[in-house]
Amino acid sequence: MIHKGNIEKVIQFNQKYITDIRSKINMLKSTGDPLIASKPLEYVKTYLNEHAYVLEYPIPNQEYGGLVFYYNKNFYIQINTGQPKIYENFMWAHEFYHFYFDKEMLRKKEGNQFVLIDSIFDEEERLPNLFAGELLMNDYILERKFNDLKKREDLRLEEKIIHLIPVFEVPYKAIVIKLAQEQFITIDEAKAIIDYNYRNRILDDVDQTIFAASNKIKIDHLNHLMTKAEGNLNPDDYQSIEDKFNQLYRSVLEWRNEMGGGENSEGNRKPEDPIH
Repeated sequence: MIHKGNIEKVIQFNQKYITDIRSKINMLKSTGDPLIASKPLEYVKTYLNEHAYVLEYPIPNQEYGGLVFYYNKNFYIQINTGQPKIYENFMWAHEFYHFYFDKEMLRKKEGNQFVLIDSIFDEEERLPNLFAGELLMNDYILERKFNDLKKREDLRLEEKIIHLIPVFEVPYKAIVIKLAQEQFITIDEAKAIIDYNYRNRILDDVDQTIFAASNKIKIDHLNHLMTKAEGNLNPDDYQSIEDKFNQLYRSVLEWRNEMGGGENSEGNRKPEDPIH
């Protein structure tokens, strides 16, 4: 977890690798896809859904963000929708980095069941976290909004940063790191506020919805996979797989209900419904 004791090291790392990360982002922009400039988060989601099997469902572990792995010539990405939206957004960009720039490493490790399990709190995952921060926080917008907030004498520094969260819809600590990295605040200021308990001190004039989880469940690709496998399975094996899926789906619904994201809800697809 990033905290007062290691934030200076994190910022120094970012400043060392920022040129390389920005080159990667510029390379993506050079593809001409209009989404990356206008809606970078939507670009990430669209690209991953076009090129990998993306599974979205809530997991009752706030420190788990998602994972990416390669198996049987396919890439799989899982996003934990049980975390607040600001963390989920950051994790989408984080996983995109692994998928796009670590693709060959994932392929080579397939035989060893190599899996990248990620948390936005992990200071060891700095390259994908740096990429996510650079992609989702525009420098011009950040500077303009922060300069405007600095005029607010009624707000402490940490409260000004809380007001920036709805602008970018990314985590508080990601914004603190970005501000210090760009020298909009000092390292000492960053150390003083990085551990601020902002979640229990959201201001009244800040949008509360972005701090909630979406609790979305999307496992649509299973239909496609089952269709591909159906011709190679006997009826008993096929039914066994379908039963296992229904069991797992019920578990996901139970997790969501326990987390308060869908009380008494069975979703649009009931677990006992057939996959097709």
